[in-house]
Amino acid sequence: MNDYFGHDEYWKEHMNESLEADMWIDEYKSYFNTGGLCLDLGCGMGQFTKRLMEYGYEVIPLDISEIALNKVQEFNSNILKADMRHSLPFHDETFDLVFANLSIHYFSDDDTKKLINEVKRILKNGGLFIGSVNGIKNFQSIKDTAEVLDYHFYLNRVKHIRLFDVDDLKKYLNIFKVLKIDEREITRFEKNNSCLLFFTKKQDFNY
Repeated sequence: MNDYFGHDEYWKEHMNESLEADMWIDEYKSYFNTGGLCLDLGCGMGQFTKRLMEYGYEVIPLDISEIALNKVQEFNSNILKADMRHSLPFHDETFDLVFANLSIHYFSDDDTKKLINEVKRILKNGGLFIGSVNGIKNFQSIKDTAEVLDYHFYLNRVKHIRLFDVDDLKKYLNIFKVLKIDEREITRFEKNNSCLLFFTKKQDFNY
C-alpha cells in the first residue's frame, strides 16, 4: 500500500463531502450479540462506531487517519491510531466482535491474509467478524484508470484497491465459519458502490 492513507490524503479529499450513513447493519441486527467489546477496524468518521455503541457494545475505533479519529473522539475517547498492515496491538482473544466496513480491501494478498489472521487471533472463541468489502462489479467504474497489479488487485490513480467476488471472499474468510454473504448496493460520497457483506464466527473446535 502506498502512503495515500498514511498521509491522510483520503479524508483530506473526502471530509467535506456528504457521507451517506447507510446503516445496513440495522437490517442484520440478529447477527450481532447484545454487547461486549468491539473493535471498529478502519472506523473512518465513526458512523458505525456510534451505531454499535447504541447496540450496547463498548467500542474501540481504530484507523490510520488522524483527521477521522479526531472526529470520532468527539463521542468516543477509546480511539486508536494503527496501520492494519502490521500486527494489531491487542492480546489474543480480546474482542467479542471485530467490525470492518469498507476497510479491508486496500491490501496485497499477503497483507490481506495476515490481517484476517490477526482478526482471528484477537477474537474470542465464538466471536464475530462482520463487515463489508467492495465488490468486483465496481471494476466498471475504474477500468479506464486502474492498473492491474495482481488478481482483483489494482492501483487506481493514487490508491490501491482490492475488489472481491463471492469466491474471493470465501477464500479469505475460510478460517472462520461463514454465516452469511450478501451483495448490496450502497451510496457513498454520492456514488453507487456494489459491496459484499460478510458475517462470520470464530470457532476453534480444539477448545
